[in-house]
Amino acid sequence: MRSANWCAACVVVVLLALGPARAMSEESIKDDARKAGRAVGSAAREVWEDTKKAGKEIGHEAKKAGVAVGGAAKEGAQEVKRAFKGEK
Repeated sequence: MRSANWCAACVVVVLLALGPARAMSEESIKDDARKAGRAVGSAAREVWEDTKKAGKEIGHEAKKAGVAVGGAAKEGAQEVKRAFKGEK
């Protein structure tokens, strides 16, 4: 949600930079639209890269937690097994 708001803010800034009161030829409108498109594309790419990095970090941390929980569960199962063998 934060990324969408950031991209929308970028679009608004670019549109304000174009200046509606400024007299423009058709060629300058095309250039300005091209620059605005590139700016929005760059912003979206930056947001995507940051999101991808965060996702990778979350994945690595989840893997570490899963390995720790799995190890603890294995140790617990071995203790239960030892306890039952000792009672026989």
